[in-house]
Amino acid sequence: MSQLSPKTAEYVQSAKAGIESLEYIDDLLREYMLFRGFKDTLKAFERDLERDRDHGFHADKIVAEVLAMACDLRIGALLEYWKYLTFRFFSHLNPKYQRTTKMFEKRLVRLFLASAARQNRRELIREFMAEHGPVLARQGGDWIPWLGLEYIDRPQARPEFEAYFGDEWLTSLRTALTDFMQTVFPAMAVPRILLFDKDRREKEMLKRKLGIYEEHLRGETKITARKQPGGGAVGLVENHIEAVAAATSPRLQPAAVAAVGDTDVCDSGPADMVSTDEPSSELRISQDDIFLEHNAGISHARFSASGELIASYDDESVLKVWAPDPASAAAKLKHELEFSVSALAWDQRHAHLLYMCDENTFIHTLNTNTNLLSRHSLLDKRHRCMQCVLPGAASSTLLTVSSARPDTSADTTVQLWDAGASRVAASQRLATSSPGARGVCAALNHNGTLVALAHTSGHVQVLDARSLETVATVETAQRDVCGVGFSLDESSLRVVTEVGALTQWSLRGRCLMTAESVLEIGATNGTLPADSRLDCDRVAFTPDRENVVVAPRDQCLIFNVDSAVLADSTRRHKDLVSVIDVGADCLLSASEDGTV
Repeated sequence: MSQLSPKTAEYVQSAKAGIESLEYIDDLLREYMLFRGFKDTLKAFERDLERDRDHGFHADKIVAEVLAMACDLRIGALLEYWKYLTFRFFSHLNPKYQRTTKMFEKRLVRLFLASAARQNRRELIREFMAEHGPVLARQGGDWIPWLGLEYIDRPQARPEFEAYFGDEWLTSLRTALTDFMQTVFPAMAVPRILLFDKDRREKEMLKRKLGIYEEHLRGETKITARKQPGGGAVGLVENHIEAVAAATSPRLQPAAVAAVGDTDVCDSGPADMVSTDEPSSELRISQDDIFLEHNAGISHARFSASGELIASYDDESVLKVWAPDPASAAAKLKHELEFSVSALAWDQRHAHLLYMCDENTFIHTLNTNTNLLSRHSLLDKRHRCMQCVLPGAASSTLLTVSSARPDTSADTTVQLWDAGASRVAASQRLATSSPGARGVCAALNHNGTLVALAHTSGHVQVLDARSLETVATVETAQRDVCGVGFSLDESSLRVVTEVGALTQWSLRGRCLMTAESVLEIGATNGTLPADSRLDCDRVAFTPDRENVVVAPRDQCLIFNVDSAVLADSTRRHKDLVSVIDVGADCLLSASEDGTV
């Protein structure tokens, strides 16, 4: 297959967009042939569409036909159609997927054999084994019991066959195969005509955005004036920034560093907090919208990898997947789940996959293209309480941290789950003797190779995200830690406490504190009301590592991490903020009043 251009590669990453464009182009071709008077060509085109073995690249229709062949005992048609799919689609995949293709072929054959046994069609089993039995016998392994299936009475009662006779296994096979087909279509090289509809929609979207920007430049888009804690109202964002910049605020200053041999170690203590006029990088809000999506308090909310979609889950077990941009063509999904979600995470490689961890050691995958759910076992059953979940930065993996009890993180298990293979790739049990370890928060470095685990007791562990081996340990002596993040150069860690204390710790030498400051979130003498104290769900660092977002009560506050200066704040919710998330160029806050 020829190498795709960057523009084409970007487009074919979305199988759903490709399907929509295919139907649109088919209609254009019909219109063109009618306009030219090519009636015979149109009739031939319609006949070919009726016999379309690709089913318009609808994965659910292809999977339905494959499963129907197996259940209807049409094994010859099944094997021939699978051979066609292999040549048409699977041969274009990365060689590492060859094993996955063979796995699905094996499962479909076993579905045929189980269906034949259920319908008491033993002669079909005998014919199949006469033709393919020698090949299966050479493979050995778990195929050996199947060679004698013809002679076994009630095979569904035998443990080696029981799962294949259940509806749950068939549902799981349908979901997994549909998801696999959805990943296959983007690997195909597409003709240039399929890019026509994408370009048309992009131009329409750009026109709408241009109109919004023009209104903004004419001064028609303004942020409503809001009361500040100290007194009067502030109007536009620019005025608010000027008011903040005029106030004196301590900046994080680097501690003195002394060279000892080849190792740099920090001085005996952090630098004094002094004022400085050095300019800082300030994040400013250009647009602030509030959406009422739920009728109950929202406990989880996350941006997708592309930032186009938001997944939100409320206290009534309602999950919604929706797009904040009204110009988006993405479908709005809603599920009333029968399980409680303890964590949400989007796949960073496949933007249509959403992972949910429940309270019974299972992980659920929602394919937003097909709106289908699948379930997989994940957690160590001795550590059922999920502390945090992080998606892999560049691969379909999840890093989970769970504990034996919800009120302590002294005994935790860290697992790396490979979503593509549906298995645990690595697992590590961690224990800390630090008193007061009530919970743990986590953060990845920029490329996902390191993960920092910060316990509320101040004990921080840095692990290799692939092997889960500990590579560094930092004793911060901080208490009530609720946020952690790597610095831009990844030579240090930044730690935030529940009352807004911000400290920086070197990862070199003796791992000492290099700077400290306080985020002005309303603390008096180091104390805050219980409903204003921060937690792991309400602290997030921006991708550029230059700002930290916190939500002490009913709005988000954005601080520059070097200066601890308040750069901006969002509009207020009517109730407390329950969770925040930061994307590449956007942030969200979800509230107990059901708004985002």
